Amino acid sequence: MYVRLKHALSTLALEAVRSPKRGAPRTAVAWLVAFCDLCRGERFVLPHGAIATRLRRRRPGLRGGGRTEVQLGTAWHRIVRLGLLNEENGAASLPEPFRPHFPYMNRQGHRAAAVLRALETSSRGQRLRGKAAAVWRGVALFNGGLFFECHEYLEDLWRAAPPEERSFYQGIILIAAGFYHYEKGNLHGARTKLAAGIEKLKPYLPASHGVRLDRWMASLAPWLARIDAGATGVLDTSEIPKIALAFKRAS
Repeated sequence: MYVRLKHALSTLALEAVRSPKRGAPRTAVAWLVAFCDLCRGERFVLPHGAIATRLRRRRPGLRGGGRTEVQLGTAWHRIVRLGLLNEENGAASLPEPFRPHFPYMNRQGHRAAAVLRALETSSRGQRLRGKAAAVWRGVALFNGGLFFECHEYLEDLWRAAPPEERSFYQGIILIAAGFYHYEKGNLHGARTKLAAGIEKLKPYLPASHGVRLDRWMASLAPWLARIDAGATGVLDTSEIPKIALAFKRAS
């Protein structure tokens, strides 16, 4: 059931990252986060009204009007179609098989919301165009701790890339996979993927596709020792070695 939940959450997050500002997928992420915020203990069934009220308080642009109700309805139906929540007599309920994994759902939902805020508020990121803009969305997923989603998103770019660019995408994909394994407690997988990703990116130093790789490589180096020392566990997003934008736009 964890795998099913992981893929459903990933699908929703990637739809939101690819959608226009304040589109229905982004509202769906906000709805899911509001549900998680209101859950207390074993309480996994909540009235729609309570969730909508909290959502409007957090997002002033959703405070009322017919268009807002349509957007909220569309967002809710998308959550249901993905199987993340169920409709239960005017209430939203977390499916029984997902309840043991609620901490993961809560964490990933909040990470997705933070990634969307970062994409909306990064003035430098919004100035990027073409490939650099597409890469920046993948970078935002990594920086926000959505490692599996970063992997999935950049795989699409890798498949479409010319041969000389594929190692760039593979490098970030491998490093994202490494951090995914790290949080899962798979230290061998974490070290193998991280080391392979670093090697893939070396030819693209110091910067490529709008991002500073040299600074990122420097911040990643201590992680190999950290993994060798046996450290593992879920990361606070402040611990994640962030990828920075290059000072100049790259192709």
